[in-house]
Formats: sequence, structure tokens, C-alpha cells
Amino acid sequence: MSNNNNKSKAAIGVKESWASNLSDYILLRRQQTHLAYSATDSKANTDSNQFDKTEDSMLFTAFFVMLATHLEEGHTVLTIEEAEDEVPLQGQINHEFVALYGWQKALLAMLATPIFALIDTQISTQMEEDSTAEISLFTLLDTLFTKESQLWVQLALSNPEKEMLNKRFTTIASLYRLLKNTDLDFFMELVTQHTLFADVGADITKQNSLSNNKPIIYKKIEHEKTSAVSITFWLHRSWQAEFNLAKHISTILEQPITPLALSIPKNLNEQQTKAINVANNNAFSIITGGPGTGKTYTVAQLVIALQQATESRDEQQESIRFSTDSASLALAAPTGKAAQRMQESLQAALDTSEVKMQLQEAKTIHRLLGIGRTGRPRYDASNPLGEDIIIVDEASMLGVELANYLVSAVKPGARLILLGDANQLAAVDAGAVLADLCHIPILQSIHAELLESRRFSAESGIGKLANQINQTEVDTQKIWQLLKQDDALSFQYVNTLQIDESNDNKIKNSLSRNKNISRMTENYHPYIAKIKGLLENPMKKSMPESVNATVTALIEVFNQFRILSAGHNGEWGDHYINNYLTQWHLAELKLPLGQNTWFHGRPVMVLQNNYELGLFNGDIGFCLQTGDERSRLEVFFENKAQGIAVNLLNEEVIATAYAMTIHKSQGSEFDHVAITFDNSHARLLSKELIYTAVTRAKKQVTIYSTKYAFEKAVQTPTERHTGLGLQF
Repeated sequence: MSNNNNKSKAAIGVKESWASNLSDYILLRRQQTHLAYSATDSKANTDSNQFDKTEDSMLFTAFFVMLATHLEEGHTVLTIEEAEDEVPLQGQINHEFVALYGWQKALLAMLATPIFALIDTQISTQMEEDSTAEISLFTLLDTLFTKESQLWVQLALSNPEKEMLNKRFTTIASLYRLLKNTDLDFFMELVTQHTLFADVGADITKQNSLSNNKPIIYKKIEHEKTSAVSITFWLHRSWQAEFNLAKHISTILEQPITPLALSIPKNLNEQQTKAINVANNNAFSIITGGPGTGKTYTVAQLVIALQQATESRDEQQESIRFSTDSASLALAAPTGKAAQRMQESLQAALDTSEVKMQLQEAKTIHRLLGIGRTGRPRYDASNPLGEDIIIVDEASMLGVELANYLVSAVKPGARLILLGDANQLAAVDAGAVLADLCHIPILQSIHAELLESRRFSAESGIGKLANQINQTEVDTQKIWQLLKQDDALSFQYVNTLQIDESNDNKIKNSLSRNKNISRMTENYHPYIAKIKGLLENPMKKSMPESVNATVTALIEVFNQFRILSAGHNGEWGDHYINNYLTQWHLAELKLPLGQNTWFHGRPVMVLQNNYELGLFNGDIGFCLQTGDERSRLEVFFENKAQGIAVNLLNEEVIATAYAMTIHKSQGSEFDHVAITFDNSHARLLSKELIYTAVTRAKKQVTIYSTKYAFEKAVQTPTERHTGLGLQF
């Protein structure tokens, strides 16, 4: 087994250990509390051994661990289903006849996933090639039950990792013994009687929030049309966030709103007109659409009406006029880059409408709500925001917890408008708020969708490709034909090489031999030329105008091209591409190789908000030499007249930005985009990922991939399991 495989397998164990440890702690405290309260009760003492019986504890541990794993993967719920007249699967394990229903098989397989990944290569390969799910499950279970003592012999794991995986095995074995030859009714009885599981249906009528002493929440649903039965489970915190989000949205919708006096421009299409009216007549509204469909321009009409209404009120009161940008309007987005782009787009829309109004700075949602190091917002239901209109762009990036904080901070009578593209990537955090809200029946009246793109005409290759990727049933032949025929599109086949991540030389040699990556450097020649020019004619650091002009020019040329990768690792991940381009950059400028991570012209991206320095996730800056000595380096960011010394920037929250992940590119636009991924990124690929990458480009898209990886990506929709729709 390769060292690389061992690394990834060990990481699985570390990632999931926190859930196992926390469930152990909860069970321990539960037992201690029970014993403390029953210390003087002889009958309770007699029953204490039965209180924490193995199957009771293991049932909780199994579901707590599965829900925690789901949460790490972006899901807020785990749902098990049993269809009417479902026939149990039958098999032989250790010469024992067993019957399991499909939902039981799925639960056991889900729990066993980390162990399956750590079993020796031959067994894993056999299971991957086995297309029969029933046989695969029973064979794998048989492997676990018969080889328990030898399971870890071949693996280079630490003792804590072995302990964690042995605990997982014990949980699987207990759940298997508990569920074999049973049905959903038996399982429901176990859950109903368990003191750590709370039934939404039974408890929600008594109180608006379920008690924290029941960490797992569940809801049983009987589907009338299909006669199927399903049970949805949440971790308490996830349920609370979705419940509160739905409650706050319902409260906002009930707020009376006085429509603003609007003068709708004649150049708006029917969809845009509808969107304006929806936002004007409702306290909560959702406007979705792809790039160039006019979401920002449409909302600009409300901003104009707000300004006019404020000016009129001030005139009547004969008071000093206050700018609408200060107290009445808030602009926000999940990332600093998205907020900046939103402000630029809205300002451009106002300028196009010949409205003289200087907008206040758009903020990240964290900054708007005053979320600091504690993770708790300053503004909430008891201390709401003061703005009359709150506009949030790139709402597809909202996770359920951040969305809950946002809607709870909207004051009575204010408008909240969400803008976004529901086809883009879901949030990095758990949940898929925008997509969920767009599909909830009672919210359809406040949702306006814009379909007509002005950026991509009917003949635009980028627009056509984005449209094809968005189809429910993707026709790969049409996509291949489009990639071959349209001048704005290009597909470059790549070879997937096996790279030893412990051997940097092998990585560098592999990359340097690859003509495709060498070809990418040509697109950065204009940027390198600008950087060389600044060595010969440095900007005047003491003059803010010179700094702003220099940084603006660098941003403009740097945004002509960008490499977007599916993930960090592998030959086509952003880490290795940035490593290659860094060496190329140093060679082009004849700078010392590998002596310092900071060098003149290094483009960087901020990975975390830093409020002390005024830097936000997604900000792009340039490391520039500011004196005669090469060691005098500062990083300059857009709209900042002062540079920041490199020793003030933590390398762990700064990344070289020649290449970035597609997730980090959300909210940005570039003339030409190169999208890179291969078979090693299969786990990360989805149609939403590729759609997001493609729509970052304004003029040209080049895809570097294997045929297999690309077809897998466009045919794999992202599946987020969430329970928000169940709360309405």
C-alpha cells in the first residue's frame, strides 16, 4: 500500500474521531446523571445496569457519528426510507442466515465506509468492481466479522487511529446484531423509547425549541401518494438552525410593507419587471438567475426608489439630508471578493441610470452581523440591524447557520433580498439554503427567476455550454460537439500521472514535462511584463494616487486569465500548479529560487477574514518591492492606499493566486478561465462545480481534463440532504 494511500486513510480516522469521542462523552454524562439522581432509589439502582445497555448506547453512537459525518459533507439530515412491500435482502454471513431491508443495508454500509477504505487493496478493489450492492455489502460485512483481529496489520496507523476504527467496528457489529431479521416498525420503537432521541411531532407542540438534552432529533413521515415511510434525523444544532431559519423567514413575510414609488425603466424585460415588483411588495424576496441576467441592475431600481423616498421625506421635514447609503441600505455577500464585486456592479448600474449616489462599502455577512472570534453575531433578533433594505448577493454560498443568523437580525418592516444563481455550488458549510428556498411551495410567490442573459448571447459558446451543463439529462455528445466547434471553448486532454506526494522532485519533474501546464504560463506573460516594469520604474509609495493606479492596473491585467482547479491536491490541483508557476515566475524575473516564500510580483489571495488588517476572504493582492533592496516587500490590495508588510501576513491564511479552487472563485469574473481536474478529483466533481467554473469566464474557457473525469462531472448533480423544506 502506497504512502499516499496511508496518508488519506489516516486522515479519515482523524476527521471522524471527534464525533465518536463526543458521543462517548454524552453517554458518560448521561449515565453519571442517572446514577446521581437514583443514588437513594434502590429500585433505580437495581435497574441501572439496564439503563445503559449496549444496544441502547450503540444505537445513539451509530446515528451520532453518521450525522456528524453527514454534516462534514454538507448535509444537515440523514433520511432512511422503506417503500411499501419492500422485500428484505437475504444473505449468509459467517454461515448465519440474515435478512436486511435496503435501509438497513444502507445504514451499515454508511457506518462501514471508513473501515472499507482502510481494508487491504485487494479487498477494496474487489468491492469497487462488484456491481451488485447486496453481494458487496454481505461480502464486506463478512470481511469485517471474520478478519477483525487482522484488520489493521497491514496499515501504518497510529494507536489512536486504530482505537477509533476498532470502536467503529464494534458499533457496526452492534447495529448489525440489533437490526438483522427486523423491520422498520421495530427500529421505530427503539428510537421512540430512546431518551437521547427527540420526536419533532411529539415535542414541538409543547415548545418552540426542543431540549438540548436530546442531541438527535427525528421526524417520521408517511407519504400518502406512494405509501412509503421515511424517518429524517438531525443533530440538534442542525435542526435548531433550520427550524429558526424557517420561523424567521415566516415572520419576515408577515411584516407589512409599504411599496416604494417606482419608475420602472422601459429597457427592462418582463422577468426583471416581475422581480422588481416582487422585491418591492414583499419583506422577503429571492431573485435568481445566471450571469448577466441583470440581477444587480434590477435591484438597483429599488435602491434608486429608496433614495428618492428618503430625499422626499427629508425635504418635507426640512431637515438635513442623510445619504441613503448610511442608514437605509446594507449590501452584503458571503465573501469579501463577492461583496466588492456586488458593490462595483450596483454602482455601475446606478451610473448607467444616471443616478448620482455613492454607495457605502459592501460588507461580508460576518462583518455586517458583527460576527467575531467567538462566532456569535452582535446583531440578532433582540438587537436587529438598522437598515431598511438588506441586499445579499451570491446567496448560493449561504450555509444554514449563517443564513439563520442573517434573517434573525432583520428588523420588523425591513426588506431582505437574496440574489444568487441556484445552479452554482452550494455552500462550503452545511445546507443548501438558496436551492432549498427556491423549491419550497409557499415561497414561490416571492421568488423571481431571471433567464435572459445579456452577457452571453444566444450565440455565445460559454452561455451554450453553461446551459447544456444545467440540463436535467445532460447530453455529453452535444457538449463534446460544442467544445470542438465553438472558438470560445477548448478542451485539452491530459494524462493522469501517479505522483508521490512525499517526493517534491518527482512533482516538479512531472509538471515541467507537461506541455499543457507550460502552455498556461503564456497567458500570464502580460502580468509578468507589468511586474518587470515595476522593478525598473517602481511606483511612488508615498503617493496614494500612484499606488491606486498601479494596483488597479495589476488587477486588470491579472484578471485577464485565471486557473481554476477542482481541488488542492494532485497534479492538476492548485497547490502544484501554483508551485510550478512560482518557479517559472522566479526564473522569468531572475530572482533567487526557493529562498523565500515572498517575492516581487507574487499574487496572493486571503483565505480568512482579518478584521485588524481590513482583509477579507477572497481578497487579491500583489507582493511588490518598495525600495532599492529586494528584501523590502509589501503586499498591496485593491482600494487600499497603504501596503502591508509581509511579516504581518500569516502564511497559513495566504495562498499564491495564479491558480485557485473553483470554490474560491465564486463571485469573481475573468476574461479567460482555464479549468483543471483529472480522475484523482473524482470525489469532488459535480455539474454545479463545472457550471460555476465555466460561468466565471467572460470571453474564453479552456478545460484541461481527462474524458472520464469531465463526463463524470457534468453528469453528477450535487446532492445535499437537508431538512429545511420540512420546517415550512
